[in-house]
Amino acid sequence: MVIGERWDHGEPDDLYLFSADGQERRNVTEHWDFIPGAPQWSPDGRWIYFSASVGGNTHLFRIRPEGGSAQQITAGTRRVGSLSFSSDHARVAYVARHPITPGNVYVTSPEDSDNAERRLTDLNAALLSQLDLESPERIAYSSDDGTEVEGWVLPPVGYDEESSRLWPLILNIHGGPHGSYGNEFSFDRHLQSAAGYFVLYTNPRASTGYGEAFRWGTWGSWGDEDYDDVMAGVDHTFEAWPIDPDRIGVTGYSYGGYLTNWIITQTDRFAAAAAGAGISNWMSDYAVADIPRTKESEFYGTPWEEEGLKNLLAASPIVHAQGVTTPTLFVHGESDHRVPIEEAEQMYVALQKQGVPARMVRYPESYHGGWTPWRYLHRLYSTLQWWDRWLGEKPVS
Repeated sequence: MVIGERWDHGEPDDLYLFSADGQERRNVTEHWDFIPGAPQWSPDGRWIYFSASVGGNTHLFRIRPEGGSAQQITAGTRRVGSLSFSSDHARVAYVARHPITPGNVYVTSPEDSDNAERRLTDLNAALLSQLDLESPERIAYSSDDGTEVEGWVLPPVGYDEESSRLWPLILNIHGGPHGSYGNEFSFDRHLQSAAGYFVLYTNPRASTGYGEAFRWGTWGSWGDEDYDDVMAGVDHTFEAWPIDPDRIGVTGYSYGGYLTNWIITQTDRFAAAAAGAGISNWMSDYAVADIPRTKESEFYGTPWEEEGLKNLLAASPIVHAQGVTTPTLFVHGESDHRVPIEEAEQMYVALQKQGVPARMVRYPESYHGGWTPWRYLHRLYSTLQWWDRWLGEKPVS
């Protein structure tokens, strides 16, 4: 986009057909309100196949080259990916993940809906037989303005509905913000469940899989409707499950780390927080991060433009840090150029200056993602230690 040009939403992702000479193009998914994955032609040219996420599921779809309605091929409460068609296109293989299954390979016919799907692998069967894994329950609730939000609640291992015990809760926030949680296996969330926590994860405004209007719902104002959405999820969970109001935590990575930083400046409702690679100051981040376009577009300008300056400051947690009381853990890679580590340093200092318990764990030679297994596990271990300290039966100062 041109610097200074103001849009009130982002561009949709659509599937286009171009003529051989490149002079004509047609938007095949113009009337389909989701994000199509990489396309593949059927051999006879009658169909175009692609994967897409709709709500918490990801499935295989197909559509006619002239457009129209997209037809869903695979089904079920799961996420399908890694699609591979046979040379004659009579079969398609894919990996399907489920909330309590890391993934298996399946095969079906993309052309014949009556052709039964077959599972080809039973990976991790020996390991899974030794584990107690709880299944998440899907929830749907209304945010403050009536917008419906989808989420899931994963109970702690050993949860007994008949018990009068109150349990701690951890709110998880995904990255992006244009991403989503869904019906996939999550080691992180199952680890929280196994440690004795209720786990809440939701898809607030800006999440993908709910249409273009929802996807761009935070354009120009991060920390507003998305904050309302996740907090309404907390309220909904309190009404349906036996949660201890004095033992709730919030965590997230990347955008989830940003919203965690934002949340602790807006409420003292959380007993602890863990922010991973989160923005604290949009102004300082603007010229040192590797994606300045996010600020130029989603906040309506640069720091030297009046509207951009106003929005960037208004959405910066560091500006609102006075009075924060939530003990917070910060985890960050020292080689992170997507969210440079000075963003965590600023928020950490803001809490330390105010006498708020805070800890920072720095990981050398680590970017925004792609961490080594040891560093990733150390991050999870450090976070669990933090939860045990502040959300345990007897928190210690």
